[in-house]
Amino acid sequence: MEKKKHILVVGLGYRTGLASANFLVGKGFDVTVCDRKSHDELMPVIQKLDQSVKVIADNQDPSILDTGFNEIVLSPGVPQSIPLIQEAKGKGIPVISEIELAYRYCTSRIVGITGTDGKSTTTMLTAHCLKASGFDAHPCGNIGIPYVSIVDTLKKDSVAVIELSSFQLETIDTFKPDVAILTNLTPDHLDRYNSLEEYFAAKMNIAKNQDTNDYFIVNSDDEFIATHLPSLKATKFTFSLQKDADCYFKEGGIYCTLNGRQQLIAQASRLKILGLHNVQNAMAAILATLSLAKKIGRDVNLKTLEDALYTFEGLPHRVQMIGSFQGRAFINDSKATTVGAVIMALKSIPGDVILIIGGRAKGDDYSRLKNYLKGKVKALVLIGETKDEFAQLFNDIPHVKAHSMEDAVVKAIKVSGEGDTILLSPACASFDMYKNYEERGNDFIEIFKRLKQGQLRWM
Repeated sequence: MEKKKHILVVGLGYRTGLASANFLVGKGFDVTVCDRKSHDELMPVIQKLDQSVKVIADNQDPSILDTGFNEIVLSPGVPQSIPLIQEAKGKGIPVISEIELAYRYCTSRIVGITGTDGKSTTTMLTAHCLKASGFDAHPCGNIGIPYVSIVDTLKKDSVAVIELSSFQLETIDTFKPDVAILTNLTPDHLDRYNSLEEYFAAKMNIAKNQDTNDYFIVNSDDEFIATHLPSLKATKFTFSLQKDADCYFKEGGIYCTLNGRQQLIAQASRLKILGLHNVQNAMAAILATLSLAKKIGRDVNLKTLEDALYTFEGLPHRVQMIGSFQGRAFINDSKATTVGAVIMALKSIPGDVILIIGGRAKGDDYSRLKNYLKGKVKALVLIGETKDEFAQLFNDIPHVKAHSMEDAVVKAIKVSGEGDTILLSPACASFDMYKNYEERGNDFIEIFKRLKQGQLRWM
């Protein structure tokens, strides 16, 4: 009788690690998981694990490998640089991602979406457009639904629409999407990567296995991508806000070049999602829908596609209008954890802005914000670990420091006037104050509700 393969899952969390371990057990593997957290900290996740999974808590020492493993599935939050993974590679033990694991069992079509900003919106909008066009589309991946958790439910004619972070793409091997999208590239996660070029290289793994039958969709307005994009085997389609491309924006309209003719696809003013960055996301989704249809020989009804674009509601925490109070508009953009995302938000909002900004730094060059703040931001409200650093960096812009989100909202109202927009767009990670950006955004929304209901004093 053949001995079961022994797989080590490194990094146990509610999503990827848990889903990977349970999936592997279902496929007949002998599974061990290890994590730096203590057994007590991991208990809520352990309770959801298959009972056959061995758990090694509070330990990611290379000595774990002495047990003997055939392969390692690395959760995206764990860097390859840790000694355990370096030792495994030295021993010749394959290290793969959950994305690669799921791909081995996937028979469906795949649209993969990566980039610094706009991934989640583009993923959900692409799935929305595909569904409206008659495809059995399933969004998954970095949006919070592990690819491995749905792969067994996908049929041959289904489409997995996968949001892919650079972390997930670092350890793919054979993964190959039919259609790949690169939304943009700005400095991010430079606390994990040694350079912007290294970060970009991880992103570009999305295309490394594509061939001439596949499609690669890219933002041609992005200067870094334009000067660093390697040669591709896949057919390249471009989208642009300011120049001719396969999909482009002109005088308020979104156009595609189809069969050598310019075709109006949609009017940007009718989109429910705000801002020029969402026009870019819409163009990427349009091209993805048309590309996949072309690959499998299907027609897309352009009127149906147009209607789908107009009915998409957008996602929470992404330039999300939550209401108005005392003549001030409140916008929750908690997902904006990069400079580029904040710049896009500021470009999307008319009038003066009171910007709530700060959190845990991610290695970005925050000085890039200076030119966009001047003349647009009336005042800054600084929160989180970066508030002292930002007070010095943006010392020529009126600013106040806040010790909590509630304090930030109250101070934002006090320094604002009627007609202003109070924008939470932090440019930083949330982990200094919150579990994640969702919790941060939800706190902002709840504080606004209390304000609106008269439960929070601000005068």
